[in-house]
Amino acid sequence: MTSLETRPTVPLHPVVRRDGGWAGRVVGGLVLGVLGTVVTAASWLLLVDSSSGRRLDHAVMVAVEGVFSGVRSEVLDLLRLVSVASVGLALVAIAVIGLSRRRVGAVGAGLVMVLLSQAITQGLKAVLPREGGAENSLPSGHVTVISALVIATLLVLPAALRYVAGAVGLVVIAGASVAVIAAGWHRPGDVLAAYGVIAAVGGALLVVDGLRRALSGPPAR
Repeated sequence: MTSLETRPTVPLHPVVRRDGGWAGRVVGGLVLGVLGTVVTAASWLLLVDSSSGRRLDHAVMVAVEGVFSGVRSEVLDLLRLVSVASVGLALVAIAVIGLSRRRVGAVGAGLVMVLLSQAITQGLKAVLPREGGAENSLPSGHVTVISALVIATLLVLPAALRYVAGAVGLVVIAGASVAVIAAGWHRPGDVLAAYGVIAAVGGALLVVDGLRRALSGPPAR
């Protein structure tokens, strides 16, 4: 008769080894990327390329300007805080936080999010036409960079702080979105297109991360 001492040590349940969730990341990233691309394209097609859409877009901007006309100078002062220098300082702070926590990959993803989304935004501004040869303002560069900085910050923060930081970040993004319209810098369509760019870049990063996890293989036993 075999005693407990002589029995081999066998787990009662098989050990489930995680694959890093690569498939979910790839699928989710593809969905997010396509959705973001559609939102950006629809913003231009429906609110810039369409004459009725342009009128609606402009009318909403004028209405928002009217609501905040009494504090326009204060709104402009806040928007002017977003500069190359301030964005650079924010990126340095994000890098310091991430590297101090040894989250090198998160730091890299955050930097790519900020730089790539801004590059796409400025590229779209340059190539998309607007009626009458006016300078194109779609997507909003301010909304793009602020949204990207919020996401980059969340990537490097400890998990315990992300919910609070995420809530604050949503308030900041919403405030910036209203501010650029209230200042007359952007129409609502420009803001929607910025959201689309952020979603598309975020989706691409998820796909890359998922493929990286798939190619790295299962965890070592």
